[in-house]
Amino acid sequence: MRLTSLSLEQFRSYDRLKLDFSGTDRLLFVGENGAGKTNLIEAVSFLSIGRSCLKALPEDALHWAAEYFRLRAETRSDSGEVSNVEYVWQRSPRRQSALFLRDIKTPLLRFIGALPTIVFLPQDLDLFTGTPSHRRSFLDVLLSQLKPDFAAKRIEYERILKQRNAMLSRIADGVAGIDDLSLWDNRLAEAATDLILLRDDIIGLFNRNVQERIAALGEGEWSDIRMVHDRKTKETKKAVLEAEMRQMLLEVRDRDLLLHTTTVGPHRDDWHLQALGHDISLFASRGQQRAAFIALLLTSAVLFQEVRGERPVILLDDVLSELDDRHRKALLSSLEGHQVFITTTHAISMEETVDVWNVGDGQVKKISE
Repeated sequence: MRLTSLSLEQFRSYDRLKLDFSGTDRLLFVGENGAGKTNLIEAVSFLSIGRSCLKALPEDALHWAAEYFRLRAETRSDSGEVSNVEYVWQRSPRRQSALFLRDIKTPLLRFIGALPTIVFLPQDLDLFTGTPSHRRSFLDVLLSQLKPDFAAKRIEYERILKQRNAMLSRIADGVAGIDDLSLWDNRLAEAATDLILLRDDIIGLFNRNVQERIAALGEGEWSDIRMVHDRKTKETKKAVLEAEMRQMLLEVRDRDLLLHTTTVGPHRDDWHLQALGHDISLFASRGQQRAAFIALLLTSAVLFQEVRGERPVILLDDVLSELDDRHRKALLSSLEGHQVFITTTHAISMEETVDVWNVGDGQVKKISE
């Protein structure tokens, strides 16, 4: 997939901006901190997954006192098919968004992934030592683009989870009985099973590919690197797993009633990367963790090609400056054939042909090819 153009209107630091990307696949955006480089990455994420990669609310992305913003990209698939995606959000007369695919208004669940992307932000470099929610989000954003039904299943799970938590509070307040919880236990167990198995599937695909990627980065001594799904449940068959989940909800019921929240399920699960039999966050050096991080990026790109037959657009926000020359060159070499957006505060020496853009004062100007 390629973006051939990107248009921003009333978005963040940009009043109106249109960029032509019909040249090389390597796009380098250079500017000081706060110049607006990450705004471009965020705009593409809205057009890809229907929300901000920074987890910001749409209203926070409005340009100064604007009442709406509009984002649009023209695209060309690996097979040469031309298309477009558009995201519009307005503050008034009521807060709402509209999404368009090929100029036709489209529901969010059909919009997600029409423009496949992989976004890596500076905070992602701490993926292994960060919070479980960060790691869950990493998997779930990828799954939403790879598996068309995942986003719908996650939305349904979160809806049922909210209802079960509300019922816990009602029981604690004495306005509902304990028997009223059984219905929500059953429904949550069914929805949880779908999410768990889909995450299992994607982790299995990672483990088929990640070893080759880490070896290409010169970390061949990690001969058994793999992603491990840290979940409380153990079963792998749908019916048996659902029964296990129901039993687990029953076992933690007293604790859940005390806390007014559901304490087990895929919203509490985690994963870690393991090498030599140990979690890499516990023994690997900072440099080795950087290499593992790159391996995840490269493996994610491979999975798009394997599952969807399409290369994703790669968005690297001020990440390359954190890597040494060897890993930087290995990363860019492995991404041959992908369109790659790179933001940085200073020019980076690159062996590939690259378009360089200067970012600042609400403008983005191409300065070299």
